[in-house]
Amino acid sequence: TIRELYVCDTCCLISYFDSIFEPLGAGIALSVSARALLDDAIKNVHSNIRISIPSVVFFEIYAKWLTTEEVTKMFYYQAYEKLLSCPNIEIKAIEKDVLLHLTSIGHELSDHEIFDKIVVASALELDCPLMTTDTKIIEYQENQKRIIGILN
Repeated sequence: TIRELYVCDTCCLISYFDSIFEPLGAGIALSVSARALLDDAIKNVHSNIRISIPSVVFFEIYAKWLTTEEVTKMFYYQAYEKLLSCPNIEIKAIEKDVLLHLTSIGHELSDHEIFDKIVVASALELDCPLMTTDTKIIEYQENQKRIIGILN
């Protein structure tokens, strides 16, 4: 069985767990197809979908979104534990190959945060589509055509 691999960025993860983040002002819309892929990977242990979440995504969530003890606990118990227990989800460490790809990302993302650049570099390293709703990354892909694909 061929398994499909996708890299998931912070925006998609926040949108997927909207019950935690919408009250905090996160109004990121995840497409029906992206939500369906995440649902399948998370809820169906026999899924052919595999999701790689670069560890830097959790650093970004911690830095920007987990502003109170209540939200931190909600995220930990409703999202993080669920992701950790799912066989189709991997939390990927930043490895030297990701760093090599990071150096190759052009000026189009020069003003972007390092979190986003590492996520793009992870998709390049794994040679798989990136799930993102970030318009700058989508524009980068339209201009550079370096990532296999974008699912938003």
